[in-house]
Amino acid sequence: MKGRPDVHWDLHEAKSVVAGLRVASEVVLNLGLKCRWPGLAVDWLPSTDGFGRARGELDLAWCRHCLAEAHEAGGAYLDAEAALPLVFCHRHGAWRQDYCRRCRPSHSPRFTWSVGIEFVCEDCGTPLRTSRWAKPTPAAYFEPEETAAALSILFAFDGEVRNALLGHPARLLGVQPVPARQFLIVLRDLTRALLAPSLFRTSYINLFDCPLLPIMPEHKPQTWDEQPYHELSPSARAQVLSAVVALLADEPVGRLMSGAHLPFREHQTLEKLLNYVPRWVQAMLIRSSVAWPEPLRARVDAHRRQTGMDVDDVLAQFDAWRTERDQRQRERTSLIG
Repeated sequence: MKGRPDVHWDLHEAKSVVAGLRVASEVVLNLGLKCRWPGLAVDWLPSTDGFGRARGELDLAWCRHCLAEAHEAGGAYLDAEAALPLVFCHRHGAWRQDYCRRCRPSHSPRFTWSVGIEFVCEDCGTPLRTSRWAKPTPAAYFEPEETAAALSILFAFDGEVRNALLGHPARLLGVQPVPARQFLIVLRDLTRALLAPSLFRTSYINLFDCPLLPIMPEHKPQTWDEQPYHELSPSARAQVLSAVVALLADEPVGRLMSGAHLPFREHQTLEKLLNYVPRWVQAMLIRSSVAWPEPLRARVDAHRRQTGMDVDDVLAQFDAWRTERDQRQRERTSLIG
């Protein structure tokens, strides 16, 4: 069981903070993420056991404008949404950052006190509010109007992810608003499919060319373990969200978000993904799609009928292959050891 972030106050801890800050206990207790957002999908916050990306009690992705505003007000704070697996700050419309751009840090950022309180890079000491990085630089072959259109689309869809994370209904491309849990199931399953390894240690995500990012993905999974959406970096989340939009949207949005307007790029759709990902991934999607909204479930079911796939048999064969492979690996390790 992966460790989950602390979203509730421990009562003793809260009392200590109340005494130290000399404020009403309600003020402190209301800072708890689960108190602020009762419908928060806690399982979608990055784990804190060292196996994901989490550094500290929460894996944070902050907005430099929020940090600058706090500094101008005489303090330093992180907005609560810094704990959510989002790509953008939806108050400032800015890309979120998760590391110092001045160095390549190996430690979690921290708050320090010198002249005033600052949120700084642990490695080089740079105040993170001063970051001059504003956004990724798109590839030169995309026109400015294409990147502007793609930004608007991605920002809106990231907003739907935010709605679902907070327990509100959210809209999938081409589908009416759906319950938060259903939205997150679709995002979970498509993330798995896009990042799943093939026998050649590549992934389907590498076929997408987002107009907002400088290079195409070069995902080379080293294990067969799942990489959940909420354990990805903000830039990797942007790649996945762009691909999800491309898979679900009609033209021309789908073509734009997959980079298919270029003569050497192919428009990627959900149907093409189902045809080209490994059979065990196809089977996983067919099985999971029973919890999807009906219009998307029908598209997956059409693939099942066309292929006549025996989902249980395919997944059983894959599990048996993995078990045998893992056993051989353990035997090889014991011989070396």
